Amino acid sequence: MSLVILSPHIDDAVFSCWHLITQPDATVVNVFAGIPPKGTKTLWDRFCGEPDSAVMMQKRKKENDLVLKSRSIAFLNLDYLDRQYRLNDLDLDEIANRIQEGFKGNIEFYAPIAAGVFWRHPDHLALREVGQLLLRKGRKVSFYADIPYMQMPMDLNKGYLRRMDQRIGKLLKTPLRGEITKLRPAEQELKLQAMHQFKSQYKMTNLTSLKTLSRKANLAKEVTFGIKK
Repeated sequence: MSLVILSPHIDDAVFSCWHLITQPDATVVNVFAGIPPKGTKTLWDRFCGEPDSAVMMQKRKKENDLVLKSRSIAFLNLDYLDRQYRLNDLDLDEIANRIQEGFKGNIEFYAPIAAGVFWRHPDHLALREVGQLLLRKGRKVSFYADIPYMQMPMDLNKGYLRRMDQRIGKLLKTPLRGEITKLRPAEQELKLQAMHQFKSQYKMTNLTSLKTLSRKANLAKEVTFGIKK
């Protein structure tokens, strides 16, 4: 079975599910990787050091090429615009159909669970819904805890998973089973190096998440949620 990891933005899959994207049969799909019109300006991009958002997205795509190609990680960039750039509502059915048509056969899709307590990014919520649409279309879909919006506790254990299964199962109205994957120290170091290579985003993302990106708990363990049979 091949894996297709739906990453809302360039960098999300690296931050959240390193153990999945480094599988030899995995493909990362960066969904909101479109380049806005030249001259587009947003507050976030300015904070990240680039006043022109079109230039920023070009930088981000180059960073993605560097990080993923250098590690032989397959990827595909779709041309949907990031929430901060778009004015119109998304057609989630169109996105789900496009992804389904692009990946046929024995595929397991992974979408962000978007279940953070304090904030859930609209693009992450959109892809969670796309994952649910793919489920209803009969495709195999699981979900991953998206960092930094979800934080891994130091005492990540089966009790934590049971509580998360109940909370998120109610949220998605689907029974789920969580699974913890532990990264070896060498894998943690490789993941951290890759995260730092997203230079245009790492500093501000880490700052606004209270410097949690490199927390030991977030590096050492990753969580996925499968549909309970």
